[in-house]
Amino acid sequence: MVQESRTRLTTVVLLLVVFGTGFLIGFAVDNEGMSELENDSSMVAAEVEVDTNVSEVEPRRSRIYDQVEPNEEQLRVIDSIVTVHRGRTNTLDEEMRAQLNSGFRLILLETREAIKDVLTSEQAAEYQRLLEENDARRDARENEDEGN
Repeated sequence: MVQESRTRLTTVVLLLVVFGTGFLIGFAVDNEGMSELENDSSMVAAEVEVDTNVSEVEPRRSRIYDQVEPNEEQLRVIDSIVTVHRGRTNTLDEEMRAQLNSGFRLILLETREAIKDVLTSEQAAEYQRLLEENDARRDARENEDEGN
């Protein structure tokens, strides 16, 4: 029984690490947070290359495929390909966020139950009451944030 719980916990933690890493990478790319990686040639994105010869404050980005000088028809097809792939990436990101949130929620609930198992029945009841108050405050804040 203990080994099964450890295996399950290890699996959940490993999944969270994998999804968390993917989430963070997706978030960084989505927010164009690549400024620290611009000088690392091994981390240059396949679609975008930074033109370091430009003396502007903000570096001008050029698409790598522009360097092979595609004609207008090729550019339209390439743009549609990029649009489709961007949509797929956004869908994957949403799915990963949902999985990550449900994984965190599961761990939170398991942690709360494990803590209650250590407490006396009176302490557990008070702990549950405090948790419910805390959850209600958090839900109210989230609803307020969504309203704004």
